[in-house]
Amino acid sequence: MKKLQLLLLEDLEEEALELSSFLEDNDYEVSLAKNAVEAEKLIRNRFFDVIILDIMINGRPDGISLAHRLNKEGINVPFLFLTSMQGREIFDEAKLTNPLVYLLKPYNKLELLFSLELAIESCYQQNNSISLASNNGVISPSFLFIKKKRSVVKVDVAAINYVEVKEKYCSIICDSGNYLIKLSLTKLKDMLSNPDFRQVHRNYLVNVKKIKEIYFEDNLIVLDNDEKILFSERYKTAFIKDNTIFR
Repeated sequence: MKKLQLLLLEDLEEEALELSSFLEDNDYEVSLAKNAVEAEKLIRNRFFDVIILDIMINGRPDGISLAHRLNKEGINVPFLFLTSMQGREIFDEAKLTNPLVYLLKPYNKLELLFSLELAIESCYQQNNSISLASNNGVISPSFLFIKKKRSVVKVDVAAINYVEVKEKYCSIICDSGNYLIKLSLTKLKDMLSNPDFRQVHRNYLVNVKKIKEIYFEDNLIVLDNDEKILFSERYKTAFIKDNTIFR
């Protein structure tokens, strides 16, 4: 599991430290910027999952200006405003940047966590996203964002060992932990659209890069961590056909 990368633009040191400490306690890795120049430099040199922008930085609406520049350059990172500015004029100007959320200080901690989660989901709200009951997940080409209790965890797709169907859920098995999302195995496979993941049984999808050994006669796959996965005749035939080394 990787921590969600968050950039916080906040010029007031005490508020920045208090907020970053709270976010770090909720599984975010926070980078601080005290002005728009620092924030823009970080954005150009690092990947962030979500950005929190204060509007007034050193007495100027630099948070809004930065948001406009990000939009103009097509930098597609979900962002939200967290500000003490309550005037309609500022709100209308901020709205033109298409923020995913506009929150007022003093912030409610639970509302902020929910807003960050919604911002991430909304950014990936395409045909490859899901949001169901208490087990939420958003799928991007490289990562899964999965709701777990009160936080969102970021799971590297390449770190997945295998996926197992459990009734109406898929259990995603990684060395770092297991995660549940409410989705069929077939649908998850289509969403991942990754050739490294092969269905080897009606209940299993395996990351072929995690395979250590295959026992074709015993219908068994052994992974790098020595876990054993069933290999059904139906999917074994297709697997051999698609991999000339086994013919």
